[in-house]
Amino acid sequence: MPEGVQFALLAVLAVLLLVFVFRRATGRPRDLVAPDPATGGGQAEVLRLAREGRTVEAVKLLRQQTGLPLLEAKQAVDALRAGGTLPVVPAGPADPDGEVRAEATRLVRAGKKIHAVKLVREHTSWSLAEAKRYVDRL
Repeated sequence: MPEGVQFALLAVLAVLLLVFVFRRATGRPRDLVAPDPATGGGQAEVLRLAREGRTVEAVKLLRQQTGLPLLEAKQAVDALRAGGTLPVVPAGPADPDGEVRAEATRLVRAGKKIHAVKLVREHTSWSLAEAKRYVDRL
């Protein structure tokens, strides 16, 4: 194959790879959910960091908890510093019933974690982040 054709194919492949990576990076969940109390974080910690002027740490913690992009997390922290609060999506039911929990546990043990998360979401009104945290604790 001529060298020019090889270079063109390589360039097209690189562009396709960049498009794929960019689309995956922007597909993060953007739900603002109440962080899991078991992780020791929460809105109170973000608020404390923001009010102490530790903006970078507050933004980082908020992004870990919610999956927000950098700009949106920074704007939320700035709003907290100005005296506002974070909007929180109310949690759904306290816990899925025993059958759903048993089936989700079986799926996790079978290596089908994504299916377990889908199952939990189908039987609750939880966001993706909430359902994933629940499945992670099984």
